[in-house]
Amino acid sequence: MSNLFNEIDEDLRQDKLKTLWNKYRAAVFTFVIVIALGLTSSEFYQYWSTSKEKNSGLIFSKIIDNIIQGDIQLAQDNIDKLSNEGTKNYKSYALVLKSDFLLSQGNLIEVEKIYDEIIDTTNNSLLKNLAILKLSYIKVDNYSFDQMKQELGDLLGDKTLGLFAHEVLAMSAYKNEVYDKGIASLEIILSDERTTNSMFDRAQMMLKVLSSKI
Repeated sequence: MSNLFNEIDEDLRQDKLKTLWNKYRAAVFTFVIVIALGLTSSEFYQYWSTSKEKNSGLIFSKIIDNIIQGDIQLAQDNIDKLSNEGTKNYKSYALVLKSDFLLSQGNLIEVEKIYDEIIDTTNNSLLKNLAILKLSYIKVDNYSFDQMKQELGDLLGDKTLGLFAHEVLAMSAYKNEVYDKGIASLEIILSDERTTNSMFDRAQMMLKVLSSKI
């Protein structure tokens, strides 16, 4: 446990946000899949379920299967196909998934372009918020705490992504040495009944790091 504590502290102290992201990106990446699979209650899914034979729905379904089965290359191929052939909504989802693969390759410039494109063009509020959140993980290295808080905006109170937003804000608080503000965000995460076990563990470790600086 102490090794993990020191590792997080070292990553934050030396500004190795890429390393930190690589450790925890699975949580957010998995969340994208959960969102995709959780569309069953939305109007978008109702459209998809009644038109599954249409090309976009079939390709999207294949991508999810590819990811779950760990066939990354085939998933990338199908994402490219969906980006070219899909409807507007499906293309937006393809962009989100494509950004994850580019991020894993360290192509931050292209990833930022994709997130900005989603934010500027999509009418899907969930996708827009997800893009804002994921972009904040990249920008946390260079933004002041106030800039990051403004960037996240209403997302901090969002029922779906709010806890992830507070996690980013806590990182920003550490990097900008406003530890008390980071602790406030971490306490929100730790006290929320919706917090997953993995996020709870991360928040506890970060809380120890921030508390040690006061």
